Amino acid sequence: MFDPKLLLDVLSRNVRKSGNPLGVDKDRINTWWREVEVKDSGEWLFFTGMMYQLMPYIESTVRYLERFESSRMQPLFKLSANLPVPLGILSRVTPEESVKEAAGILRGIHRLLVSSGTDVFYDPEIDAYSGVLLHDLGDENGFAEHALRVSKALESAGVEKIVTADPHTTYALKVLYPKYTGREFTVKSYIELIRPEKVERRESFVLHDPCYYGRYLEISDRIRDVLGEAGVEFTEPKYSGKLTNCCGGPIEAISPAISREIARLRLTELGDGRIITSCPICMANLRRAGGRTVDLAEVVS
Repeated sequence: MFDPKLLLDVLSRNVRKSGNPLGVDKDRINTWWREVEVKDSGEWLFFTGMMYQLMPYIESTVRYLERFESSRMQPLFKLSANLPVPLGILSRVTPEESVKEAAGILRGIHRLLVSSGTDVFYDPEIDAYSGVLLHDLGDENGFAEHALRVSKALESAGVEKIVTADPHTTYALKVLYPKYTGREFTVKSYIELIRPEKVERRESFVLHDPCYYGRYLEISDRIRDVLGEAGVEFTEPKYSGKLTNCCGGPIEAISPAISREIARLRLTELGDGRIITSCPICMANLRRAGGRTVDLAEVVS
C-alpha cells in the first residue's frame, strides 16, 4: 500500500497545475469531439468530466503502481513526488486501443442524446475534470478550490443545464458542487435523457451497477429501463441496485493489489458472462481483474 498522504499530495498538486489528477494536458486527451458534429450552443451542455478520457491513462499508471507496490522499489515513488507531474509521466505508455475505445464511448453517448431529441451542445473549453477524486480521498479544501474554478467557468458561460457521462461526475456536480461552491446547476446523467432504439443483440449480459448510480443517485432503475427499451437481455447478480457491491475503485491508486482483490470478489458474484456497466472506473477495474466488461453506451448505441 502506498502512503495515502503522499499520494494525495501528488494528485492534489497535479489537479492544481493541470486540472486533473494525472497531470496530463487536456488538449492531448480530449479529442473525441473532433470527429463529431457538435453544436456550440443549446439547452444542455454535455459535460464529460474527463473521466472516460483519463481512464486509459489511469489504467497504465495503475499497472506501474502495482509493480512498485509489490517490490522493493516502492521508495522510488517517494522520490518521484518531487517531479512536476510524476503520474503523468508514468501514464505516457498507454494502449492506443483503450484511448480509441474511450473516445468511441463518448461519441456513442453524444449520438444517443442527439437521436433522443436532447438539445445538447459541447464546449471543450469549459468541459473539465470535476475534482471528485480529491473529495473521495479526503482533500476537501483542494476539492472545494477546484470545484469553485470549474463552477465559475460554467456560470460565466451561462450554463444552466448539464448532462453528464459518468456517475462520479454526476454526483460531484449534482450533490457536491452546491455544498462546496454554493452554485447549483440542473444536472442529469445521460441515462436519464436518452431513449434508445431497439438493437439486434442475441448475446445476454450481466449487469453491474456503479455505486454512485445505485446507492447515492438512485437511478439504477433507469439503467434497466434503457436496456429494456433497447431490447438488450441481461441478468442481475444477487447484490445489485442500492445493494450493489464495489468494483474496487477508486482505491486502485492507494493499493492496486487490494483494489484488484475487491474486483475479483465482485467478479465471483457477476459470473463468467459479459458484464455491462456504466462507469469507466468500474469497467477498468473489473477488466483488470479478468472481467469481460463493456460500457452501457457501447451496447445500446
